[in-house]
Amino acid sequence: MTSELGNPANFVKSLLVRAKFTNLFTFSCSALECPEPIVVTAGGYARDVRMTREERGAVTVAVRVVRNVEADARSVAEACERALRAAPWDPGMDSGQYRVCGLDTTAPELELRDSSGRFVYRFDVVLTVAREI
Repeated sequence: MTSELGNPANFVKSLLVRAKFTNLFTFSCSALECPEPIVVTAGGYARDVRMTREERGAVTVAVRVVRNVEADARSVAEACERALRAAPWDPGMDSGQYRVCGLDTTAPELELRDSSGRFVYRFDVVLTVAREI
């Protein structure tokens, strides 16, 4: 499987698609577009170590599950997080700009209640990545 890890959210999104989750977006969308989305957005790259031919670091991807009922938001977020921890992927998988070497997650927790009254549960996916210099 390949994805553009110039946007690491695509890598995480593809794993969630393979786990049969729907209504996935890599951008924030309005309640009119999708009332209960799963939004996957990537943060920046932070280098940990630089070697002769490559550097290694981490990219944090936020996964937000938006639901009208808080219990639904929590259970779907927990299911997404479990699916990502158990997702089969090749550690040497080419993901565009980066090679994914590891994947870790945080526990889902309530982030906020949005202006539409929906509950937003969030967890982070930390991708350990390598890229050629």
